[in-house]
Amino acid sequence: SYAGRSAEEMARIAEEERAGAVAAAEALRAAGLRVDIVSLGSSPTALHARSLAGITEVRAGVYMFGDLFQAQLGTHPMGDIAVTVLASVIGRKPERGALLLDAGALALSKDRSTEKAPRDYGFGLGLDLDGAPLPGEPVVTRVHQEHGELSGAPMLPVGAKLRIAPNHSCLTAAAYDRYHVVDGAREVVAVWARVNGWS
Repeated sequence: SYAGRSAEEMARIAEEERAGAVAAAEALRAAGLRVDIVSLGSSPTALHARSLAGITEVRAGVYMFGDLFQAQLGTHPMGDIAVTVLASVIGRKPERGALLLDAGALALSKDRSTEKAPRDYGFGLGLDLDGAPLPGEPVVTRVHQEHGELSGAPMLPVGAKLRIAPNHSCLTAAAYDRYHVVDGAREVVAVWARVNGWS
């Protein structure tokens, strides 16, 4: 589904996915095996599926948060990306129109999912504190372990805070043990714990 680029194409892929999972479940049942759960899903097909007949659960990981890649697939509008990383300017490189941030690979991930999408957002899109794109829509073009480089950004002062929208919110969120929830403002209204790790 991630290769699709139109709602019609996503709907076709969603039906192929549904029909395949249901056919597999029916084949297992015909062989005498009990199949209680028929599970499928990706964020694009969860949105564009016209039928989920025969499916008992949908596992769409990015669906509730959104990210830069999903926005380009049309899963949600850009303004609905619900996960961002708060970063600080720690240096300025005016000769190349870049800011150094205290958010690198460990904060943003090294996912380049938008590399083959219509718009490549590098390692993330620079936003202001209210979640609106900064002038020029600067992107994080380089990441090192602890810091990143935001290119094309206005020369904000050292210490200025901004937000970075991720390419893939699942990988970005996995780096943290909690969410700081804001609800249309800058004040943190709740802190939600995450469950991390593999068992």
